Amino acid sequence: MNIEYIAQPDKQLGRLIAQLLETGPKLMVLVSAFVGLQTIMRIKEQVLSLKKRGSDIRFVLGIDLGGTSREVLKELIDWNIYVCIVKHRIPGHTFHPKIYLFEWDDRAEIIIGSNNFTEGGFFGNYEGYARISYKFPGDFKEFEKANTELKRFIFPQGPTAYELTGDFLKELIERDEVPTEAEARYGRDISRKRKISKQKRTSEKKHLFGFEDIEPPPPLPADLLERLIKEVRQRKKKKEKKVVKKAKKSIPKSPIEDQTSDPLLPAAFYMTLPTLQGKNIPGEGRIPLEAIELAKDFWGWPDEYSKDTSPRAGEGRVYWNWHPTWRIWSVETPEDIDTQTVRMYLYENSSDFRFYMRPLVNAGADLGDVVRIRRIAQPDAEYECVLARKGTPEYNEWIRYCTQPVRNSTRRFGYA
Repeated sequence: MNIEYIAQPDKQLGRLIAQLLETGPKLMVLVSAFVGLQTIMRIKEQVLSLKKRGSDIRFVLGIDLGGTSREVLKELIDWNIYVCIVKHRIPGHTFHPKIYLFEWDDRAEIIIGSNNFTEGGFFGNYEGYARISYKFPGDFKEFEKANTELKRFIFPQGPTAYELTGDFLKELIERDEVPTEAEARYGRDISRKRKISKQKRTSEKKHLFGFEDIEPPPPLPADLLERLIKEVRQRKKKKEKKVVKKAKKSIPKSPIEDQTSDPLLPAAFYMTLPTLQGKNIPGEGRIPLEAIELAKDFWGWPDEYSKDTSPRAGEGRVYWNWHPTWRIWSVETPEDIDTQTVRMYLYENSSDFRFYMRPLVNAGADLGDVVRIRRIAQPDAEYECVLARKGTPEYNEWIRYCTQPVRNSTRRFGYA
């Protein structure tokens, strides 16, 4: 038996879990207090492949404190695997363990620590966990002992354990026992909506806390993004129909829906570039509005933007502007960093969201190259934009993230 103590983000649990799933365990039990939709979608393909091969897959989840959403439970029902909900009727008895068990014919592993089954718990948070490895037949008794001691979590029974079914989920939703994904994520990360006024931000000379660069997680699954984009489009159609029904005197609103909660909390945005070289190229890039709607907090929308109207050709042009500082560089010359103020703006009349990218042009960026944009919120820069041109190792890696086509364009985008 071997015990390894691991600190995240140095070693991200999400990547370790994915590696273990690739090795085809015959039994997998995932026990977590909180569960995120983005995170379960990352392992969906692997789990369903294991199920098809006959592996025993079990999820044991908590729904206390609003940490697991109805979207998560709906998704897991479609997987047709065993899912158990554990909840004590009386408040103050929160289901809070995080245990991940894997068993093969000749070995087993138990991971136990602070990591919830969420994006933060698997990738971005500071977490600690122990990885206990057993080799059979020598360690079989020790593994059986662990199973016995952790039985109430791995194979829960009794009055607080409920198998997840469609009828049970329907009742949970009707009784408002489980939140939406946006509400659950908000509850898991209370800092997201703490806004600092522009006056305080510009006058603040020194940040109280430091910054540490953390590797972004793997790309979000294409099917998750496709589903969320479809929901955005359906919502837009409903909104457009309502506008048509109203009197023409109604005041047009921003093409980005401000009232809906963000479906995603990404760590990075990836996008292939349009043609940037040429005399008439203004050095601006366009972010698909659907990408903005999926992650408005990531883009600072709408809190950071101010509205301006510019008369031109007798018509008022409406712009929503923000001028944060960007750190821009190329993977080919990482020492050559361009730090400058970048205009990010929504051009309301033509439903365009753009950002200035002349430094990328200067670095040789052009059609089909990939950029990775992260909101780093450091004292000297709000965003980091990195260019990976075709032929670089980073391009070959990052192009996998660009799964979603942009309408009427050759571009593609994606999130991590």
